[in-house]
Amino acid sequence: MDPAKERVPIRRPGGRAAGVVARVHQAARELLTEVGYEALQLPDVAVRAGVNKTTVYRRWPTKRDLVSDLLLELSDHDLPRADTGHLSDDLVALLKDVAELLRTPLMQAMMRASLEGTIDPDARQSFWTERMHRSSVIIERAIRRGELPDDADARSILEHAASPIYFRLLITGEPVTDDDIRLFAERAVEAARRA
Repeated sequence: MDPAKERVPIRRPGGRAAGVVARVHQAARELLTEVGYEALQLPDVAVRAGVNKTTVYRRWPTKRDLVSDLLLELSDHDLPRADTGHLSDDLVALLKDVAELLRTPLMQAMMRASLEGTIDPDARQSFWTERMHRSSVIIERAIRRGELPDDADARSILEHAASPIYFRLLITGEPVTDDDIRLFAERAVEAARRA
């Protein structure tokens, strides 16, 4: 056997760097939940993650960079894919997921940081673009079933349905019940059909 081939290192899936990123992300999520964005400090993240603070600063020079990176990671949060056969029921499932996610202390801290402008605008835009893209499957299915016209605007429908949840949970602090979610979904569907 060729000795050069014997020396080829075996690569670990994700490698050491991926493990460091995962630990730093986890530590940052925990600290954001515990102390909020303003009190979050990169040296504290490094200690919690069990890595050298220079490792953190090299990849994320500021806490804004780290929190922006976390926001992009959150865009991977799975959205309901169940096809109930009815647009309003599909929207209800999606909106319940949105409300559940927004009720978590981590997501509340992330959204507040975003509203305050402390998250990189490009990261914020990428997050919302990805969320809309993933959610639009609900509208595409409704168009194929004939529930909506072919030119229905997925983003407008999704924004109409979800906006009251974001407003209540992040701005006014009012509760959002399952009955509210059903009402928001039905109003969005009705508006889309009238458009």
